[in-house]
Amino acid sequence: MNSKTFSCQGLVLKRTSVGETDRVVVLLTAEMGKLACVAKGVRKLKSSMRAALEPGNLVKIHCVKTKSMPLLTQATLLADTTSVRGSLVSIRHLTQLLEIVDRLFVEEELDTNIYHHVLHLRDSIVITHQSNGQVKLQLTALLEKLGYHTQGLTDSQTSVLDIVADISERPMRSFEYLSVRQEK
Repeated sequence: MNSKTFSCQGLVLKRTSVGETDRVVVLLTAEMGKLACVAKGVRKLKSSMRAALEPGNLVKIHCVKTKSMPLLTQATLLADTTSVRGSLVSIRHLTQLLEIVDRLFVEEELDTNIYHHVLHLRDSIVITHQSNGQVKLQLTALLEKLGYHTQGLTDSQTSVLDIVADISERPMRSFEYLSVRQEK
């Protein structure tokens, strides 16, 4: 029996406003990989899901399958990013990580170990505020787990952003802070 509803835990990667009160929310989930769903009425001031669906937050969602995109009906906040909000540098780091993850994954099943690696990367920025070098090493390890070659970079690839831009064949929008090579 195929159920029309499902629940899962996910990391909010991005959101896009649609119409007056709706949003398309993109999440990274362990069960479905990257998942895009419609959150109806979430931009209203009285919406209970409004704060939970901010980029970088870890949420538990409940969705209803429709002909096109799933309809997000409930969202419960599991872990937020309020500790990052005090530092512009930390916000930039988190935004860049979310953009990289959004570019690397597609809408299909995802290995649970890779999902937990992404959550660990998020926690490295949000909770433990690790240095850029440690985050770069973890991100490079993620690229290696996904099967991308990060050794012997070309002249055009001087940072993790360049590698991801080459993989996705689109330029990155984030500021560069995750350089792979040592600056001279």
